[in-house]
Amino acid sequence: MGSRVATSRGLGLARAWPRARPPAPRRCAVPSARPAAAAFARAFAAASTNAPQADADGAPHVPVLMRQVMECFEGRSVRAYVDGTMGAGGHASAMVRAHPEMRAFVGFDVDPAAHALARPRLEAAARSAGREDGATRLHFQLANFRDMRVELEALQLRGQLDGVLLDLGVSSMHLDTPERGFSFNDDGPLDMRMGPGAALTAEALVNDWPEDEIARVLRDYGEERHWRLLARRICDVRAARPIRTTRELVAAIGRVPGVNKRGRSGNVHPAPRAIQGIRIAVTDELGAAEAAIPAAIDCLAPGGRLAIITFHSLEDRIVKNAFRKFAGRVEAPDRPISAWEMPPEPPPKIVKLVTRKPIVADEEEVGENVRSRSAKLRICEKL
Repeated sequence: MGSRVATSRGLGLARAWPRARPPAPRRCAVPSARPAAAAFARAFAAASTNAPQADADGAPHVPVLMRQVMECFEGRSVRAYVDGTMGAGGHASAMVRAHPEMRAFVGFDVDPAAHALARPRLEAAARSAGREDGATRLHFQLANFRDMRVELEALQLRGQLDGVLLDLGVSSMHLDTPERGFSFNDDGPLDMRMGPGAALTAEALVNDWPEDEIARVLRDYGEERHWRLLARRICDVRAARPIRTTRELVAAIGRVPGVNKRGRSGNVHPAPRAIQGIRIAVTDELGAAEAAIPAAIDCLAPGGRLAIITFHSLEDRIVKNAFRKFAGRVEAPDRPISAWEMPPEPPPKIVKLVTRKPIVADEEEVGENVRSRSAKLRICEKL
């Protein structure tokens, strides 16, 4: 039996963005005048863990912490549900199948390619659940999850949600597509946008931003200890020629002090921290998370749950602090407090913490999917 599908913004997804990878992707060569940099770039590609992935349905992304997410909503009535980072629809289709009582599903993603993959999977999931025609309305929003409050208001679902999931960061679809510029297994253009509508690209940031701004990005978002050195190297290279590709960026970054011949400092490669910083600045991931958490809590019904998966410390810190604030916890002061001062008023308690500490992947999942090793799941419930 089919389900009624409510679409948004007239998605024309016959051809997803970007175009499918050509049979033999062109690799941009590292200039031969820099053999050490070329060797460094090759070592980086060889050491990377970004092996192409596919889930049981053949979609190009393996969802992390699937069992733990499903357990978060197990035994609960989930009639209205939002996946704020829909991607290929792995978590979303599993939730639709597991909750036959679901009457409204809303999936957010700024990438038309994600909608092209997820929409048929979710339609099939709704049909396979054995529901009568029209029982589940599927809404696909080509929008950022930070705009959740406005989008759900238009759908008359604000304050009605029983569950929200946010799987932050980039997905395997981004990492495994060289044309998107997120990974360094294969050379590709410096893009790093989550969707084609975004104005800022990594190429523009690397080639046009002042050195002190690039240094700030590497320090604050990449948590790179050699941020001054790497920013200076990037600016030195771009003064001679623009940095257009991922391989050229890795070559410009080069090695940092204390790195051995294989391009590693201990167990951590120097390039990913810088790349992470540039990506976060391009996508504004942290700003989106800060805006989305209060919006998601506002849209929950009493008893509704918000589950968020993070992949690095900056994201996890934002989620932890926001959950504590909405749970009525007083934020730790950034200065010593005098015994004569009045203690700060606690914020109003809106949620309760379901997880005091983050849930992480078990050894079996990490063995099957190395990308799950840094994933952390935090859950709160609206009072």
